[in-house]
Amino acid sequence: MTQVHFISRYLVIPAVLTLLVLLALSIETKPLVPPNQDPTYEYLARTRQLLSTTVQLTQTDNPERLIVLTANDLTAAANFALLKKKFEGHANCTIRKNRLKLIATIRLPTNLIPLFLNFRVIADDAEPHAVIKQVKLGRLAMPRVVVKWLLNGFLNFTPLFRYSQVGHQLVKEIRIVDGQLQVAVNWNRDALSQAKGLITDLADKERLLVYNDKLAETINQSQLKRFIRLGSLMQQLFALAKSRSEANGDPIAENRALILVLSAYVNGKNIVQWLPLNHQPVIPSRREVLLNRRTDTAQHFMASAALAMSGHSTLANMIGLAKEMNDTHSGSGFSFTDLAADHAGTLFGKTAVRSEEKARRVQNILSQSADESLFMPNIKDLPENLSPADFAQRFKDIQSPEFNALKQQIEERILACSLYQP
Repeated sequence: MTQVHFISRYLVIPAVLTLLVLLALSIETKPLVPPNQDPTYEYLARTRQLLSTTVQLTQTDNPERLIVLTANDLTAAANFALLKKKFEGHANCTIRKNRLKLIATIRLPTNLIPLFLNFRVIADDAEPHAVIKQVKLGRLAMPRVVVKWLLNGFLNFTPLFRYSQVGHQLVKEIRIVDGQLQVAVNWNRDALSQAKGLITDLADKERLLVYNDKLAETINQSQLKRFIRLGSLMQQLFALAKSRSEANGDPIAENRALILVLSAYVNGKNIVQWLPLNHQPVIPSRREVLLNRRTDTAQHFMASAALAMSGHSTLANMIGLAKEMNDTHSGSGFSFTDLAADHAGTLFGKTAVRSEEKARRVQNILSQSADESLFMPNIKDLPENLSPADFAQRFKDIQSPEFNALKQQIEERILACSLYQP
């Protein structure tokens, strides 16, 4: 045995033993947070409300804004995150005076004996930011120096670095005061520009300009006065994407720019601020875009596509489902048609940028036809406008066999579309 092999062998053994000890300390046989009967729709509705009302990227006369979150808000968000990641677990947050404690349990997928990952995070108030005092995984307490490195140093070596830099610009202070988590946000113009720049990181401004001008040309040449089909717009834009990809060899970047521009237009957003300052973009006239003969279906589909394409497919699905649960209580009612459009849009966005091969395949298919059934199934027969009572009577809750059966049927319809075939 050579000296190198001898040293390697006796370094590996202690490392493996250390890992086993860490696993033994981390995994427990009892849950820290026991299962509860809190209705899932409350997590959905509350998280939807947080997403829609806490942060708005708009410049106001007063750039400072205070976001206040209660323990119930944080509990709902944490449980909803576990739900959407399909973890079997629960979380609970408490805030007493100036101390925040978040505990969570995730059950491991074992059949022989129940095993759990239990998390504990304790934070105390301090100036200018609250400080994490303790992080425990099972019986394993992480030293504060390790926690600090994970929160700060580790980000410098990951794609999250740019996001953390923007966060430092936007967040003025984080405090735990009077039983609340208070986040002071500074919407200064520099920080706003950086935040918006994260969107255009995905598609350079020159590409956005190209697809904006092509969209305007297609819209403005149309003889229709009010409505235009999403399939028709996609055919024109993906024909351009295919041609450009053959020239520059970057189909993923082309699809990203195309989807961002089209999603913004369908949802009535102005993208001029994303475009190069030295060019005067052509502004497309305003038309209602239809998918399955409905404007709301087109809006759901394209908004989810843009989120999923940006790497946030979980967020896209989360917002879609949370919105429907929120609508159940706000008057418009639960809509499986909107939910189907969200899921189809999410798959569309992921497929369009998954790989060069997938990106070119999407271009080849959609540039040849305006047929919307290529990427969106028929959903006219799905129930919608369900009141809370109607929803409870037919589906109980979103974890019931009845709900999951219809959701599975929707997913099978979407997967049967030609664009998503292997």
